[in-house]
Amino acid sequence: MNKNFNKNFLIKLINEPGPSGYEENVQKIWADEVKKYCKNLSSDVHGNLTATLNPEKEFSIMLVGHSDEIGLVVSYIDNDGFIYFNSIGGVDPSILGSQRARILTGKGIIEGVFGQKSLHQEETSGRKLPKYHDVFIDIGAKNKAEAEKLIMIGDPVIFGNDYKDLLNDLACARCFDNRIGIFIVAEVLKKLSKEKFNTKVYFVSSVQEETGVWGAGNAAYNLNPTMAIAIDVMPSTDYPGVSKTQFGETTLGKGPVFRRGVRTNKKIADKMISVAKKKKYVYQIDMDNGKFGTDSDPISVIKSGIPVGGLEIATRYLHSSEEVLSLKDLETSIDYLSDLILEIDKDQKFLN
Repeated sequence: MNKNFNKNFLIKLINEPGPSGYEENVQKIWADEVKKYCKNLSSDVHGNLTATLNPEKEFSIMLVGHSDEIGLVVSYIDNDGFIYFNSIGGVDPSILGSQRARILTGKGIIEGVFGQKSLHQEETSGRKLPKYHDVFIDIGAKNKAEAEKLIMIGDPVIFGNDYKDLLNDLACARCFDNRIGIFIVAEVLKKLSKEKFNTKVYFVSSVQEETGVWGAGNAAYNLNPTMAIAIDVMPSTDYPGVSKTQFGETTLGKGPVFRRGVRTNKKIADKMISVAKKKKYVYQIDMDNGKFGTDSDPISVIKSGIPVGGLEIATRYLHSSEEVLSLKDLETSIDYLSDLILEIDKDQKFLN
């Protein structure tokens, strides 16, 4: 496979901690890369970043991914120095036990382990899935005072592992959701920065999608684009135990997934499919029953409503410590979105 993208940039984005509300370091990495290709870079009070090509043009496309990941936040430290927490976004507490924890403090990253009652210490037949208050973080502190010298209530925590290549152009990491979105946005910008075309394109790295899907809405309100395309991951159904009759069919390595349905703008969806066919890209389709659960949602209702489409990357084991996707799908999506924007540029009236 010819990986026509900057893999070192991808790995750097993935490995940097950045749960919702604490995306600053991730955004700095993104900005430092993007400004090599686009000098028109701005931010808003919430931390959304926007790079703009052809700012003087009227017809505009907003291409957006979100920079944040799920995580945890410190809520209590007991007298023995054990640290309790609550969630940032959708975290399953049953997957935390025995994993490493990284607490992001003002003094740097403090490492620990997630602890819970050992299997030897309870009746296994009656064992229940743990709730948040059943799991804690052990940093080795002797007592509360020692822990509080390093950690404060409100410090964010991440779990899971950094980037790793697997077989057959697959890769795993804790937060492909949704660093791959902002990675794709940046790589499309790089390709289009070398082209001449007459469409204004906003390339947006948004914040706080995992905690209410709202950051991109603020950016869209400010930018007011003619149309938008949100890029995210979605659960694949190509592994054991997942019902295709319930969740549809999406597979790693078979191209990006386009949304069709209720909230998706029909003309944008049709355009995305027609360009994929014309340019001979592999692609998949998933239904939209009125709620994406991605940046598309707030964008679609801003002001009088912005027509929006969705492109997603099929990913296994979402919101876990090891998400898995296909690098081939990333490459296809970058090339496809670049071609899509150039094709829309030739037919700016397709939304009329």
